[in-house]
Amino acid sequence: MNEKRKGKFQILAIVFILSLLVAAFVTFFLGHFMVGSVLFVIFMVILNALSGWTRIKNSEYIHLKKHKYNEKW
Repeated sequence: MNEKRKGKFQILAIVFILSLLVAAFVTFFLGHFMVGSVLFVIFMVILNALSGWTRIKNSEYIHLKKHKYNEKW
């Protein structure tokens, strides 16, 4: 995926996640507790999946850098 498209996707994902969080709080404070709770759970699941994916990606990056550094010697 090229960088320009990747940047647009990241901005779209951030806007979606923030709007989901705002929608959860607004519906919760308007009195629709079940809908607000469901939206918040969806927000947490998406956030948990993204953080796990990022952790794995960072671990792979560190492992590859260590391996590349050790090959020189």
